[in-house]
Amino acid sequence: MERKQKPLEGITVVELAMFVAAPSAARMLADWGATVIKIESPKGDPMRFMGKLVSMPIDDERENPAYDQQNSGKKGIVLNLKSEKGREVMHRLLEKADVFITNNRQDALKRMGLSYEQLSGRYPSLVYGQVSGYGETGPDKDKPGYDFTAYYARGGISGTLYEKGTSPLLTVAGFGDTQVGLCLASGVCAALVKAKQTGQGEKVSVSLYQTAVFCMEHLIASAQYGNNPYPRSRMDLANPLQNAYETKDGRWLQGAVNDFDNRIREVLHLIGRDDLAENEEFCHFERISTHSRDLIVELDKTFREKNIDEWLEIFTAADLPFDKEAVWEEILTDPQAWAENILCHVGGYPEREDMGTDRILVRTPVKFREAGLCEYRKGPKIGEHTEEVLKELGYSRNEIDCMEAEQAVKAYAGPDI
Repeated sequence: MERKQKPLEGITVVELAMFVAAPSAARMLADWGATVIKIESPKGDPMRFMGKLVSMPIDDERENPAYDQQNSGKKGIVLNLKSEKGREVMHRLLEKADVFITNNRQDALKRMGLSYEQLSGRYPSLVYGQVSGYGETGPDKDKPGYDFTAYYARGGISGTLYEKGTSPLLTVAGFGDTQVGLCLASGVCAALVKAKQTGQGEKVSVSLYQTAVFCMEHLIASAQYGNNPYPRSRMDLANPLQNAYETKDGRWLQGAVNDFDNRIREVLHLIGRDDLAENEEFCHFERISTHSRDLIVELDKTFREKNIDEWLEIFTAADLPFDKEAVWEEILTDPQAWAENILCHVGGYPEREDMGTDRILVRTPVKFREAGLCEYRKGPKIGEHTEEVLKELGYSRNEIDCMEAEQAVKAYAGPDI
């Protein structure tokens, strides 16, 4: 069978980043065919230890799925960028690189000689991708940024999207980071087109804060008209058919019927509430605004009469957009997720009675028809490819040994016995 070429084959990416946002962008570039060389400090990317926060193993030798998800398909090397030799290796990598990706802050990059301004003259065609918390200018440009703070909190998500009378929503770690990763990967690809056409590199910058604001654009634009009460309540929605309703079995059913006037009577008929359809105030979007709560109260009563699967069968047959609010465990067995290759089995993990040696991990969301699916590989062990990459850069065995002795580089030493 003829091998399918990936879109970014021949592109080399050097990643100096940690945690989720920037590494997830580099992972997507690796999925799309780029050679990604991940540089870690001798201590390693802190992401290697973050799995425990979401109840996953963090055994770097045997099972570390949280790290694997962000770093699949990369080559991993360890450089001590405080050392002269470590910085020398870094620049040899950049000489051959098309893309540099980082989420280090500006001051740290300047101290290492790795800011855009310091590199652009030396490597004029280099595409420089950087993630920050709040952006490159303004009073908060140097503030540390994580998705809990810069994305969810400052970006207007946690403070507005929760039920009146309750606390702000419990946010999902890494969610905002992956949105940033998608934006950075797309911006890098656009800059690569320019660089290949003109020989001129570019700086691509994406912040957690701006990404959140962009994702909330409709609500933020509406705020200038002064009609948004906070916190909001599901009892006061303008369109009751875009609401969530609890079912008999304690699950929540989410509606997304935008064409209210044309479909409200159909929905009321399907749920056995033709009596409500007789009330003209309930059946016209221009009138429902002052009667929305009354209709939601009635719908709440009715939706509690059947289990969620019964309601889904009814609405699916009628081609109406309703779906269950799934929990994570359900996605692991969702036939749509498997049919669409959203999930994949990755082998080589320790044997477990309930799992075998495979684990289910999540693919990146962009698909290419001609290039096909990427092969999912576990993330590199710390320093796993140090010797391989150094040899490719022209270093001799003796030079590598000397650099290791000076602690300028670190190679993977194999599992601890």
